[in-house]
Amino acid sequence: MEWMLIAIHHLVLGISLAAPVGPINIEMIKRGISGGFWSAWLVGLGGMSADVLFMLFILIGLAPFIQKDVVTLFLYGAGCLMLVYIGIQSMRQAASHAFLFEEGHPTTAQRSYASGFFIALTNPINIVFWFGVYGSTLSHMVHSYTLLQASIASICIIVGIMLWNMNIAFTVHFTRRFIHTQLLRVITLSAGVILIGYGVHFGIKFFSIIKWEVFS
Repeated sequence: MEWMLIAIHHLVLGISLAAPVGPINIEMIKRGISGGFWSAWLVGLGGMSADVLFMLFILIGLAPFIQKDVVTLFLYGAGCLMLVYIGIQSMRQAASHAFLFEEGHPTTAQRSYASGFFIALTNPINIVFWFGVYGSTLSHMVHSYTLLQASIASICIIVGIMLWNMNIAFTVHFTRRFIHTQLLRVITLSAGVILIGYGVHFGIKFFSIIKWEVFS
């Protein structure tokens, strides 16, 4: 019974991580509208791959290194550039005369995984969760759980993220057919603006850290 409670608790934690609307969810919706379930799912899978990588970093003890100021500065800068670039590409796609949304469009499918992976890898909000929330959770696990229980808890976090990503992918896939082309353009354009907004936010954080380091 105890391991079931542990599993449910951390499954909910994983869903809670994935549920807030952020760059990954926006990119999943945009790609899902253009390419269907698999395009959206591959974005989520790429994001989960980065999450697993962060989890492994924490398990091998790299959390103190990631939390250094210079690394934080780099991550904010990389996150800014990545999201602004993807946002601009989205806006260009919406404005293109060759604006097509075809099931299984090869270009969308090929780039979806990499897009999700690098967004998650360079997203400071995601990094704060893993090295802050999960790091403290892992510390609690070490002192309170057996090795098996800690392993179950970690796996359930990833499963929770996966379930939410599948929910988005299925929802977008089955509703996209009811959206006409002009609305698709608006959604794609809006997604681009939102992603650029996140990028600008990270850019402001980047320059705030530089300003603090220079004048403090």
